[in-house]
Amino acid sequence: MEISKEKRIFEELDRISVLFEEIAENKKTIVTPLLQNAAFMKVTLEELQEIINAEGVTDEYKNGANQYGVKQSATLQSYNALVKNYTAVIRTLAQYLPPEKKTVTPFVWTPREKTEEEREAERKRIEEESKHWAAEAKRLLEDPQ
Repeated sequence: MEISKEKRIFEELDRISVLFEEIAENKKTIVTPLLQNAAFMKVTLEELQEIINAEGVTDEYKNGANQYGVKQSATLQSYNALVKNYTAVIRTLAQYLPPEKKTVTPFVWTPREKTEEEREAERKRIEEESKHWAAEAKRLLEDPQ
């Protein structure tokens, strides 16, 4: 059973809010919205990572009869922009941490187990991509122009 995005954001907000429980009330008015944004961005980044892992980092495009190629995917562009903003928010939040809580703990990412449906969808996607690229290679070999 997959946890809703709202619940994951709430859990992340709970997790990081603990670090700021003891700061002054006047600073909490600054920190609270930053924490909310950080939690949202972290969960959204995780979702974007899953999409990128499933769909890749490039998209094919065609802008006319003979103008086509590969470009960076929109998902990757969104991820890159969001990770910059997330980093900025985390840096700002770090300035408000009490000195005793500014110790760095190593981050260990553990991927969630894919469902059978996700594995099957990925297998089909890879199979379709293989067929596409085989047809493209055949077309190029037959007509190298």
